[in-house]
Amino acid sequence: MTLKALGLNYVMYICSEWIIMKIVCIGGGPAGLYFGLLMKMRNPAHDITVVERNKPYDTFGWGVVFSDATMDNMRQWDPVSADAIQVAFNHWDDIELHFKGRSIRSGGHGFVGIGRKKLLNILQERCEQLNVRLVFDADVKSDTEFPDADLIIASDGIFSTIRGRYEDRFRPQLIRRPNRYIWLGTNKLFDAFNFIFEKTEHGWFQAHVYKFDDQTTTFIVECPEPVWEAHGLQHADQAQSVDFCEKLFARHLGGHRLMTNARHLRGSAWLYFQQVKCQQWSLHNGHSHVVLMGDAVHTAHFAIGSGTKLAFEDAIELTRQFQEMGDSPDNIPAVLARYQELRNVDVLRLQNAAWNAMEWFEVCGGRYCDTLAPEQFMYSMLTRSQRISHENLRLRDKSWLEGFERWFATQAGLEREATQPAIPYVYAVYGARRYVEEPSCRVSDGAVFVCGRCAGRVPLDAPGCKGHGRRCHGHDRNDLHLGGCTHHSWLPRSMERGSARWLEAHCRLRTCL
Repeated sequence: MTLKALGLNYVMYICSEWIIMKIVCIGGGPAGLYFGLLMKMRNPAHDITVVERNKPYDTFGWGVVFSDATMDNMRQWDPVSADAIQVAFNHWDDIELHFKGRSIRSGGHGFVGIGRKKLLNILQERCEQLNVRLVFDADVKSDTEFPDADLIIASDGIFSTIRGRYEDRFRPQLIRRPNRYIWLGTNKLFDAFNFIFEKTEHGWFQAHVYKFDDQTTTFIVECPEPVWEAHGLQHADQAQSVDFCEKLFARHLGGHRLMTNARHLRGSAWLYFQQVKCQQWSLHNGHSHVVLMGDAVHTAHFAIGSGTKLAFEDAIELTRQFQEMGDSPDNIPAVLARYQELRNVDVLRLQNAAWNAMEWFEVCGGRYCDTLAPEQFMYSMLTRSQRISHENLRLRDKSWLEGFERWFATQAGLEREATQPAIPYVYAVYGARRYVEEPSCRVSDGAVFVCGRCAGRVPLDAPGCKGHGRRCHGHDRNDLHLGGCTHHSWLPRSMERGSARWLEAHCRLRTCL
């Protein structure tokens, strides 16, 4: 054997001693790519492969969106990819509503938008820099195709093949939501995150619109299924669906066309959103540890744009646990258990917010669009997830909120001079997220009077009331009554009755809708 061969064998022997784990990521989306590069950064000796069914630089979808906070988190873990994403992304602070012929804008919200294809290309390039092996055009049917892997990341999307293979062990909860949506794009550029509502003879359509590069905007159109069916869209092909949406939103598109790149979908491009929530996130298949990540284990509705955020944060947390507990095969079971324990809390919190936002859009046609004025509709939309409170809106855009408070107080009959500060909404006679018609009471500054059953039991001798003694819809006490309020929601007894905190909590509840 030559010296050169001996040297090569020696190098291969040394390298084999360095290799601590063999990791395979099934699915080359944000979760799989980001976890692969983070673990390779942590230890270059790891043997890491990302397997993707599509071809290089061939992806579907338009833009993705996540928050400034997500970018800050990513920068702490890999400044190189974070900087590359920052150069490519579009940043905006404003949300703009187009509703009933009005346009209303609020700032301070902080979003990042980037093309999905561009994002994946950045992550792919970073993986190549770190010597993460990328395999494309490989449709993996089973995790058992990699029997020598120590760890398999099943990041193969919302319709995960791996999750389906072990459904009895992962125990997923799969809920198909009733609305229909179609994911489109346009070359019309918008300078804010736009929500556009248009009414037809059969009902309401809404569009979620945001720019993600200097040439293209994501344009998601959504509607209830009965409205979709009433327009015959169940019989429309992709071209006919695009044509319908172009005509519906023509005045907002300004002559620009809508585009679809859903070549991978047969027939209609209209989809249902499917919520995914798994009871168990990992298992051992007899050879390797398998763990779900990204949309394969949880989804969040696009109404709050957090699917990509969850994918990145999954990758970060799993890497963190390997960093803290040690990245060797022996530690994998403990790492995976701790990973699920920690991520499950954050994921459920965000999924609950996404669920609230999703339900708001599912019912907004008949419940909000037909009944609310643009000002109140905007407020309801901004607080739809219940993560953003009244006072949080003040931190984001004080000017807009004070304008809303003035409008709201005027509707309640509480006129204020322009030089006077706006009346806090908890001092108005009905909750900011609802209308109550023909209120029977008025307030003096500093006094709050609301329906006893619906918001709180206020003593009948409280100052400022002009409607003492009326029984509230037959409730069991002679409490103060506001006419028109017939839907009720109980509040926690631990809150002090009549306190500002108690009343603000009430106003954040979706009651009397």
